[in-house]
Amino acid sequence: MSNILFKTGKQNLGSKLLNLASGGDTLKSTLLNMSTAGGKIALISSSTNASPIVVTTTGAHGYNTGDIVVIAGHTTNTAANGTWRIAAASGSVFSLTTLLDSVNSTGNGVGATTGWCIDITTAAVLSDISANTNGTDATLSSQTMTGDVFNAAAWTYTSLSATQVSALAIYDNTASNDLIAFIDGRIQVYVITQAVATNTSIAVARLPAIIPNGTVVVFSNGQSATLTAQANVGDTSLTVSSLGGTVTRQATADVYTQGIGLPMTPGAGGSLQFTPDSGVNKVLVI
Repeated sequence: MSNILFKTGKQNLGSKLLNLASGGDTLKSTLLNMSTAGGKIALISSSTNASPIVVTTTGAHGYNTGDIVVIAGHTTNTAANGTWRIAAASGSVFSLTTLLDSVNSTGNGVGATTGWCIDITTAAVLSDISANTNGTDATLSSQTMTGDVFNAAAWTYTSLSATQVSALAIYDNTASNDLIAFIDGRIQVYVITQAVATNTSIAVARLPAIIPNGTVVVFSNGQSATLTAQANVGDTSLTVSSLGGTVTRQATADVYTQGIGLPMTPGAGGSLQFTPDSGVNKVLVI
């Protein structure tokens, strides 16, 4: 499960303005369909097959240089999907560099009008994302903080519409509806050692979740690989089919993890339960 703290969540957790403990603040979660531009969510109109990738949105996005942005659902130029740091932003365009090292992204095609993006840095309150909510928000219960791990019992969304759900957000209903976390079911893979075209293994940073066999991993330098074996929690390498080209050190890729079930389209009028990781429920690792 991919867990990304909104900037406001990071600040308020650090200053203890958000009380996540049992009996503390009322926390809620909302489902996001990501089909409408509004607040800090923008829709993509095109992207360049260049280095760095330059993304153009359907209208002014309001993002800033240095902000962290998450992109998904963009086709053809699939290398643009992921979590990025913006190198330059103005009007309706922004360019993509890797989150940890600010290495330029590289396209793998010219992207057209598909996909969405959200600025995790500037989205602060529920109204920044509420144009994209689906159904009735769920209230979290049985909250605990153990060290830097936040736990909660499973929760259920109701009165859903038959619109694709791409992610969910957790917010503090007590503290001005401050956004805490964004979850889209992906983890970021980070390449430790360069892998050339003949390699069938890619050394990566320790994995926090399972990646299913057959997953196509598209890296930030425009290269891709297909897993030929399941990657498990704690693994430090990916077993893959022969690469089309070199996957460079410090390249990254956002990939969906096993069992997350996103993106998905619920039945109209139905309900949907979100169950955190088995064992000790791990909603967030702060």
